[in-house]
Amino acid sequence: MTAIFAHRGARRAAPENTETAFQLAVEMGADGIELDVRLTADGVAIIHHDPSLADGRNLHNLSLRDLPERIPSLQTALDACGSVIVNIELKNSLTEPCYDPNFEVVHRVIDELDLRSDDVARWLVSSFDLATLDEFHRLRPEIPTAFLTSGDPEFGLSRAINGGHSAWHPWWQDVSIELVVEAQDHGLAVNAWTCNEPEDIERLIGWGIDGIITDVPDIGLLIRDQLR
Repeated sequence: MTAIFAHRGARRAAPENTETAFQLAVEMGADGIELDVRLTADGVAIIHHDPSLADGRNLHNLSLRDLPERIPSLQTALDACGSVIVNIELKNSLTEPCYDPNFEVVHRVIDELDLRSDDVARWLVSSFDLATLDEFHRLRPEIPTAFLTSGDPEFGLSRAINGGHSAWHPWWQDVSIELVVEAQDHGLAVNAWTCNEPEDIERLIGWGIDGIITDVPDIGLLIRDQLR
């Protein structure tokens, strides 16, 4: 059965990447929640998609106490996700000024997960930066990992396979039924992002895709239930 992941929480119904969005996604019945992790200047793992705030201040220059109250820590966010699967995206991009070649975000996320008693199967750690993802996989091979890609899906899939990762997360428009089958034949789950239109969600479910990351988890769940 295709899993429905709430992208940054139920972001069409609540502010994205907030406790409210995560709690609402759980209430909707989402199978999983996707969220974005960055580090503050004082090394705290927090949830925010962009490298800077709306006022232009860079997160990596700010301490936790400088942030708006609505931005949760990773610890608070995981608590808000209840018991569903959590797709933790590690934000560490070469195109951003705060790229960290020492992968401190990896170490801080590991520290947080090590403090929790949850089954490791509940976590799915992903990143667009393959070096960051490979470092996490090296340090915690028991935790599932997923390579995020946009464009050149054949290359992305091959890197996910060769890196020993558990899943491949392509942009939904890069996916074909042939690539889904190829990935699954290699033992990888395929979770496509960010698919929101009902007809597209229905087509991906029909292909037997493992998961859909969507801004509208309520609609995704309704479509999936209608197809069962």
